[in-house]
Amino acid sequence: MNMWRILLVGALALGLGGCFSIETAKLSRSGDENVLVTNYGWFLFNKVPIATGNASEESMRMPIAFFRNDVTLDKIQTRMMNYAASREKTVHDLSYHNHESVLLTIPGTNFPFPIPYLLTYREIQLSGVVK
Repeated sequence: MNMWRILLVGALALGLGGCFSIETAKLSRSGDENVLVTNYGWFLFNKVPIATGNASEESMRMPIAFFRNDVTLDKIQTRMMNYAASREKTVHDLSYHNHESVLLTIPGTNFPFPIPYLLTYREIQLSGVVK
């Protein structure tokens, strides 16, 4: 029975886990890159972080951060600046997008009536040109 509990918790962690990513695309022959840094996660009552993408530099060891809010502009901006500094370049034309939503609704109703802030989703994106 304990094995099933471990598998269930593992499956929930993978399914509800957050995700942090850095995506790049070359813009020209000069070496300019468009960089998009994204992080998202799940929150209880829109306050308590359950699982978010791990935005720390050592994220390869554990890609999910449990009970820690890494879905902040400060953390993804730091990763963007570190990416540019590692290439000895600077970041220009920064733009960010913030998205939040309430996920659960009351089943069996004709109208989707959200259960306020029981389980919420947050995503933040930051893009810029590294020159």
